Amino acid sequence: MSAVVLDGSGAEVARVLSGMYGDGAGGSVKRTVLDHAPVPGITDASGHPAEFGFASDQILPVPYPGMPEPTESTEPADSASYYFMDVRLAQEFLPTQTGSGTNQIPLPNGVMSAYVVFDVERQPVFATPDAARAWMASERYAQLKVLLLSLNYS
Repeated sequence: MSAVVLDGSGAEVARVLSGMYGDGAGGSVKRTVLDHAPVPGITDASGHPAEFGFASDQILPVPYPGMPEPTESTEPADSASYYFMDVRLAQEFLPTQTGSGTNQIPLPNGVMSAYVVFDVERQPVFATPDAARAWMASERYAQLKVLLLSLNYS
């Protein structure tokens, strides 16, 4: 089952999926959490809490055996960040998070995935971290946050 949220112009702004689903890949990241809060109505099948979050990931190189040591910083200052706003297990919004993780929350009937849809043609979505923080003061941000915080599984 899926629910698609559209804005006044008909553009997709959020999506909630529930049921059987599973794909994706992960990797090493440097995560910056801009905002997060508990979603009281969602816990995973094991009883772990879920949280709303708005964050960015800077993708890091994945080391492999025999990989040469970098001769310079692996985090260029102009490296693009991947921004996301979704619901995940709370442990993924900890400052120590180094894996990209997933927004698929295991539930008794499969998984739930709830996220904001950013314009895929515009990467990065925000030109700078300051632009992302400025967006957090917008009415659209507040509406989307309330939507994600209101989710409930029963």
